[in-house]
Amino acid sequence: MYIDQRPVVAPQQTHTVSPKLIESIAILQLSSLELEQAVGAEQADNPALEVDEVAQCLQCGMPLVGGRCAVCSAVAAAQPRDSLTEWSDIYDHGGNGLGDDDDFDPMLRVSAAATLPETLLTALRTALPAADIPIAEALVGSLDERGYLAARIEDLAADLDVPVARVAHALEVLQAQEPLGIGARDITECLLIQLRWFREQGKPQPLAEAIVAHHLADVGQRRFVEIGRELGTTSTHVKRAWHFIKTNLNPYPANATLDEPLPRGANGRGATALVRPDVLIRRTETGFEAEVVERRRYRFTINPTFNEVAVTKDQPGVSEAQRKHVRQYVHRAQAFIDNVNQRWQTLKKIADALIEAQYDFLDKGVRYLRPLTRSELALYVGLHEATISRATNDKYVLLPDGRTIPFDDFFDGSLRAKDLLRELIAAEDPRHPLSDEDLAALLTERGIPVARRTVAKYRDALKILPSRLR
Repeated sequence: MYIDQRPVVAPQQTHTVSPKLIESIAILQLSSLELEQAVGAEQADNPALEVDEVAQCLQCGMPLVGGRCAVCSAVAAAQPRDSLTEWSDIYDHGGNGLGDDDDFDPMLRVSAAATLPETLLTALRTALPAADIPIAEALVGSLDERGYLAARIEDLAADLDVPVARVAHALEVLQAQEPLGIGARDITECLLIQLRWFREQGKPQPLAEAIVAHHLADVGQRRFVEIGRELGTTSTHVKRAWHFIKTNLNPYPANATLDEPLPRGANGRGATALVRPDVLIRRTETGFEAEVVERRRYRFTINPTFNEVAVTKDQPGVSEAQRKHVRQYVHRAQAFIDNVNQRWQTLKKIADALIEAQYDFLDKGVRYLRPLTRSELALYVGLHEATISRATNDKYVLLPDGRTIPFDDFFDGSLRAKDLLRELIAAEDPRHPLSDEDLAALLTERGIPVARRTVAKYRDALKILPSRLR
């Protein structure tokens, strides 16, 4: 038998991934904060890209009027406000597991990580003389939940019967500790402390310091032109300094994680940034509708001068090499705009599909959350499951009831069981608390079959103690 081994040309289909598709995927999987940084970086590197950023509330996504959100102001009116809350358009605002069984080891409490006050006091006991330790304890005890000093040093000096200068010196030592900005008395001092560290490291940011010191209210209202005029610079430089402030400074120093220390002066995702919604779902007369927050925040255009040079041939004073260089900038800007628009379209498509799939959850609450997987949603909307994962990872939705939840909650079948579990434990007889086995039986009776160990895991996630300790 003869076998012909000569090569034969035959058509064959193969999948190729273009650079544009790779860039589109990268843009899609960015969080809102990462996209903000990407937009700022692209704007700084590409003069052909123009970005008009509309001031909006980072909690609800509504446009700001005079630097304030008309929707959130009504809610916050009953709460104390200071210069930090006035700066709400700049920054957005989860216990230890005790095992998956009824057994409780008290040593787990002992081995827990040190708290921020404990960490600060340990450092201050080393940096201050023994006689000033009571001052350090008073200062740390006067820090509020944000890490700001809530008491006047004059009052602390009077209470401790010590000179004000000693308290002021101890405060300087406190403000030199990690996290940077701790012990500040207001938002301005907090940010200036962090900018001072950059200066000491040989990376001064004089424009950012001037903005923080004198123009926080103006920058909150995006008055870049006016700020530039007063500081003798351009609005572009002001925007770059503003981007540096948002990216590298943390107005809530007490929110920095202790388990995973960040580089000094760095702003870490999850540790210092607050949750901002990527998608709004609002109730309408006919049901619910979704809106992508970023679509209302950013307006992208191509610089008219660059666009004209790119498309006009034989333009006086412009060589072919220069025109080619400008054309590259224009094509890069257009590709970036297309990728961001594709991101918005994908998020809107997924949000609309979730409204249909989880309508009862949005309308009646978590008890009506139906089991749903990303693969099922992918089949419904005609996208790949990996695309669904990239689009929903690390992104959040503002619900009609005002709660901001991660996209992951729409696919978390345990939320319904956890909500019912919390209700059962709240209604139990305190003299005879329900064991995990009892709770598993009650959940099964109500149509949610779970094992005892699963109940223990859910109870642990809800930070509820075992029955013997309740």
